[in-house]
Amino acid sequence: EGQTGVLTGKSGSGKSTLIYAIGGAIPPESGYIYYGGRQMYEAEREIRKEMSLVYAQPNFNTELTPKILGKEIHKFEPWFEGQAFLAGMEQLGVDSAMRVKLLSEEQQRKMMVLMELCRKPKLLVMDEGTTGMEEASRMEIWEMIREYRKNRELTILCSTHHEEEIAAADHVWNLEENTCHSVG
Repeated sequence: EGQTGVLTGKSGSGKSTLIYAIGGAIPPESGYIYYGGRQMYEAEREIRKEMSLVYAQPNFNTELTPKILGKEIHKFEPWFEGQAFLAGMEQLGVDSAMRVKLLSEEQQRKMMVLMELCRKPKLLVMDEGTTGMEEASRMEIWEMIREYRKNRELTILCSTHHEEEIAAADHVWNLEENTCHSVG
């Protein structure tokens, strides 16, 4: 809890597949997924409430504006912090009145990470959450996560190829080599 785990490995090694299985987008072919000592599918509703996922591509209607998207999320998840989402969008310089599909890839990623943090998760899972971003924008994302962690406990599991993200992790799992090691 409260640590950062990173998945590494070449393309095709299974990083995204594992994240999609954790997120429930695909069923695992074998084995089990545990969270907090509970098997995912035995307590899925409670677990999913504590978890936020950032996939490599938006998994929502990109015809919507971030402003409308935030309102829609709040309808189904009353704990969603809509005002913090809009304030964060402004702080990140992302136009909340523009349809998501018209935002740059970098702006979409910033919006997706912010949106998931506004769900108040205890676990944030990101599939290549900062891929395709300039270094300054990657740093901005991680600063946003550090700010969130000042007020809430947050565990992170992410896949990445960025050396600075790997170096900052508490644990690194290389799926290609089937190895795990703790950092520090």
